Amino acid sequence: MKKYTLTSYEPVTIELPKPQVPESLVDSQIEKLLEPLAEYHEVAEDRGVVSGDHIVVTTEDACIDGNPASNFVLQHSVYHVGAGEMPRTFDDEIVGMGVGETKDAVAPIKMPLAQDGNLSQLTMRVTVEKILSAHQPELTDELVREHFAPACTVAEFRSGVAGQFGKPDMAKDDAQFPDLVLDELAKRLVEEPDTADLLPGQPLEALRVTCAIDALADHLDIELSDDDITAQMPGNDAEQRMKIRKQLEDQGLDDEARVFALREAALSWLVNNSRVTYR
Repeated sequence: MKKYTLTSYEPVTIELPKPQVPESLVDSQIEKLLEPLAEYHEVAEDRGVVSGDHIVVTTEDACIDGNPASNFVLQHSVYHVGAGEMPRTFDDEIVGMGVGETKDAVAPIKMPLAQDGNLSQLTMRVTVEKILSAHQPELTDELVREHFAPACTVAEFRSGVAGQFGKPDMAKDDAQFPDLVLDELAKRLVEEPDTADLLPGQPLEALRVTCAIDALADHLDIELSDDDITAQMPGNDAEQRMKIRKQLEDQGLDDEARVFALREAALSWLVNNSRVTYR
């Protein structure tokens, strides 16, 4: 295969447009922002708490696995059941309780650093004091100007709320990441690929990517030991990679194994040093 060059050998940085924020997500966030402006009235109906209710609740002796958990303490607080303010399992304990009822709630929760399947026990004494109906004000331009400046219109307010939902840089282990940076690298190829190098059924764009990664590997001057080449072979474990390397050697394809390993090493460098961001 002939030698190729690139216009730049720097890592790739790609900026993608931020995905559209679902309207339902914007609506949900606006509903939370309007809650402090709502008027609350006590529900006269004799019934139990249902998901979506606003209630006045007090919790006592909140603990996680027996250790005090002050961040779960509520004192005559207005609480929106099912809105994600507390663990879902806590809400499950609240649903069905009546006004004036007290119970010892036990809610299994997963702590941030806990391994999968390991749950802690959130315990507390809960009293439901009132069930409330919430009447939120109508969202108008006037309301926006009064409470959510510098936005002046409902449209501006909605746009600003949507902008709060940023998207972090794409993780390097995202399945799309290698393909995105390889496609960008291929745009830097100076020479047109030699169609004589096309493998049966291989698209020209795939050959362009191969030529670009070869050019990068040449520029990086990657040196691989025999063990390094084996380590780059496909396979789920060392034994399988060694087996594949042996098969290639037995077929007289040791040079192909080295070329494959160089490409994988260059791709690894490219992925580890490149970025995909959202603007």
